Amino acid sequence: MKNYLAAVVAVLVWFLVWDNFLSGMLLGSTLAQVPGMVAEVSKLWETVGDLFAAIMLTGVYARVRGVYGVGSKNGAIYGVYAGLLINFPTWLFMTVYAGWPYSVTWTMTIAGTLVTVVAGAIIGTVYQAMGGAKTA
Repeated sequence: MKNYLAAVVAVLVWFLVWDNFLSGMLLGSTLAQVPGMVAEVSKLWETVGDLFAAIMLTGVYARVRGVYGVGSKNGAIYGVYAGLLINFPTWLFMTVYAGWPYSVTWTMTIAGTLVTVVAGAIIGTVYQAMGGAKTA
């Protein structure tokens, strides 16, 4: 449980840094192409979403880490699979259901997957730094 909670906190910090500082600089012009996009989001709900995303991503890793192993490389590999599973359908459906420009959905799919790869590397690193962990 100690490894899990430490990894959740570390991933939460990464998600908050991404959402509050990096994403606007890197993706702001791309997202500006989306009709009806809200420029000012609720920071409370963004933080709640980041918390639950960190809990879920780390929770799944805790259950499957025996397949991937610990360490940044193995965590990043987990992040690739989790990132594709999460982002590929999510953002492409935005073209179908919300009328987003097709290029924006691909940009978000790639960016979201990369964010998840970094999160996976963080999770794997935390588990390794805390002495690894027996598989669940």
